[in-house]
Amino acid sequence: MFQLIRLESKKFKLGWFIKGAILATILILFCLCMISVLEKSEGTEMLKDMTGIFTVSGAMVRGVFIVFAAVLISKMIISEYKNRTILIMFSYPINRKTILSAKLIIIVFITFIAMTISHTVVITGFIGLNQIFHFISAISLSSSDFLAEFIKVIMFSLTTAIAALVPLYFGMKKYSTPATIVSSLLIVGVTCQSMGPNFSLANIIYIPLALALIALGIVVLAIRNVDRMDLN
Repeated sequence: MFQLIRLESKKFKLGWFIKGAILATILILFCLCMISVLEKSEGTEMLKDMTGIFTVSGAMVRGVFIVFAAVLISKMIISEYKNRTILIMFSYPINRKTILSAKLIIIVFITFIAMTISHTVVITGFIGLNQIFHFISAISLSSSDFLAEFIKVIMFSLTTAIAALVPLYFGMKKYSTPATIVSSLLIVGVTCQSMGPNFSLANIIYIPLALALIALGIVVLAIRNVDRMDLN
């Protein structure tokens, strides 16, 4: 399994994902700074404390990487079925279920790591820039508070990375890349709406958790039916 995961990672040359993740992180940090500046000038500071910063940045990071995960699903699974190149993999003396499982593990792992790192970089970057430009009046965050928030980041990243597999169901219907991407945008709408630190869907862990359970069900069905899939 680990050898297959390594080969799949090399096969799809995931350098584009790394570059995209870096660019997305920079843009999210820039947007977070701009939001704080604009709201401060208007006197409606949603980012007046660390709760607001974590909420808004988390919503943006997860939204971006849910779509990135859909692109991975499209490239690594949907396109291979649509173009029938998956037949080459299925001709190897490897169980089809193992092949599909390896692809899904790569997608979840990469998405989880990217979200966790990106969110951490955005938060630390904002705190650092705030020391220079004073976007918000004050940031009060003890080490224990930061640890608690970081644990939340990991929990949200993990559940969201699994929930990001839901578009697999729609993409596999007719091996459609547009359906995969559009359904990921619907997931973003459900999990990442942020209306401020006081009430936000982005703060409710049960939403990505429920979607993660649905995604696991979809994965189980896909793996179970992979031997019966008609590629003709």
